[in-house]
Amino acid sequence: MEEKLSPKVEALYKAVMELLLEGKEIRKMKVSEITEQAGIGKGTAYEYFESREELLVRALGYQQRIWAENIREELSHHDGLMEQLDRLFDLLDRIIQSVKKEALEEICNIFFLSPVFKRDKDCGLAELLYDMVGEAKRGGMLREEFPDEYIVLSLSGKLFSYISFSIAEKDGMERTCTSGRIRAYLADSFAQEFLAEQRKI
Repeated sequence: MEEKLSPKVEALYKAVMELLLEGKEIRKMKVSEITEQAGIGKGTAYEYFESREELLVRALGYQQRIWAENIREELSHHDGLMEQLDRLFDLLDRIIQSVKKEALEEICNIFFLSPVFKRDKDCGLAELLYDMVGEAKRGGMLREEFPDEYIVLSLSGKLFSYISFSIAEKDGMERTCTSGRIRAYLADSFAQEFLAEQRKI
């Protein structure tokens, strides 16, 4: 459930995301930049947060929950893990096309890779992936011998590979393959490894 924020805190959280999407590195973000972006006085931030780090952690955690809820809603209209994976690739495409390369790298690390590889199952997108895998296992779609954590890490690796390919394209890498073919290869390799035999195509 979305937490109720005061207008000033919401403005600060929004400012952090705006700076991030502009390509500003989180570790270099200053409170003065955040408050200026939010249109409020620097001292106001310290009325709500004890430190710069607390502001950033809470802002990113809040945004991650919002994104995860939105993605979960999108995926709820699609049945089966492979169809949901295809939709995840669509959502990644939308993000990739709309943000700068520098922002994409930062977003990938903060919202996607860090929670999964820290085994933070209660953190937005990581929680979503664990839920997807758990539901697919309960439905008999995935092979039982693989632990959920391993499947989530592998799935994350496929999505990260796709993002890495897209970042390289933004860097001007010569295209020898379409993004559609990369998507198909990654989805197929995941299916070959993890789908239950009776569900393989």
